Amino acid sequence: MYPRLVLKKGSERRQLLGHPWVYDGEIARLEGSPDDGAVVDCYSHKGTFLGRGYVNSRSKIRLRILTRNPQEPVDDTLLRQRLAWALARRQRLYPTCTSLRLVHAEGDGLPGLTVDRYEDVLVMQCSALGMDQRQATLATLLQELTGLERIYLRNDLSTRQNDGLLRSKGWLGAPFPTTLPMVEHGLQFEVDVAEGHKTGFYLDQMDNHLLLQTLVPPGGTVLDGFCYTGAFAVHAAAAGAATVTGLDTSAAVLAMAQRHAALNSVSHICRFEEGNVFDRLRPLLASDQRFDMVVLDPPSFTHHRQAVGKALSGYKEIHLRALKLLRPGGLLCTFTCSYYVDRVRFEGMLQEAAGDARRQLLVRHRLSQAAHHPEVLAIPETGYLKGLVAEVW
Repeated sequence: MYPRLVLKKGSERRQLLGHPWVYDGEIARLEGSPDDGAVVDCYSHKGTFLGRGYVNSRSKIRLRILTRNPQEPVDDTLLRQRLAWALARRQRLYPTCTSLRLVHAEGDGLPGLTVDRYEDVLVMQCSALGMDQRQATLATLLQELTGLERIYLRNDLSTRQNDGLLRSKGWLGAPFPTTLPMVEHGLQFEVDVAEGHKTGFYLDQMDNHLLLQTLVPPGGTVLDGFCYTGAFAVHAAAAGAATVTGLDTSAAVLAMAQRHAALNSVSHICRFEEGNVFDRLRPLLASDQRFDMVVLDPPSFTHHRQAVGKALSGYKEIHLRALKLLRPGGLLCTFTCSYYVDRVRFEGMLQEAAGDARRQLLVRHRLSQAAHHPEVLAIPETGYLKGLVAEVW
């Protein structure tokens, strides 16, 4: 018998639709005195069972639901089953892939847990208290199920503070080098799992990297804005581009991008330049240089709903310049990774930028995150990456 958390009247709609979060403002009462991280049952004000999960009095997300089956306990057996399901799903979708996301938190029924694999190394992130308290158990289960021993912890997410958790990172067990080789679509990359963005590589773009290889005009010119460590740039060069120009503000990531170009024998095709992308596009326009493809994959312009308007203005400015840099019939491949900028607003911004640039956009592909980052229809937060490939005329 678990402690009971009862919602206020009219607060159960999201849970009935399948969303796993219960916010503090939705709760009428908590019966019992469970410790933070303990398992509790959630009920509607009418007594309808809504789910069972980990409670945390220090978080605005008071409860994270793991099961909606009243007969299913939330214990190590459930964790093992969920991990096994997640691994089996990747095996079906990516049977030969050795670097990918193995566990995508809510997308795999394990709220607050992310696990990435880079060849024979696992990188774990626990962003919620319930998972953090069970980190050792989860690590043991992952080692058992994958046969991999080396684990690095990237518990340095800022969102951990929302659950009252400290930020940290380091090895689980014996140390090993944190710059690791990885292979994606037959290309060689290196990943810094200790200092790189996310867990070291934008694994969520894996499917889009592969699609890009089919879109690059043979012998064409490509501009990769916000290139980070050069994944899109190297894929474009390997696919037959004559020249690829990558732009980023960080000298450190550009050095890694150049290293990736060398690893794949495309250094003679790729050129990487340091600078603010907004500023760097101005001289390109003035020089009359034009491209057959422009890739824009910027960091999130907003992490708050209140700043969406400002973010859209920034997106419009960068796209207005990018559109003018494309030759007629060229391809724009662009993304937003902000959950708060939905697809309708993003594409509306693109149309406004195209109108101002006196260009027409023909949609070739609508893009999202890789399938090993599953999006749950009932959980809008899981569908954060939106992209578009369009012909520009």
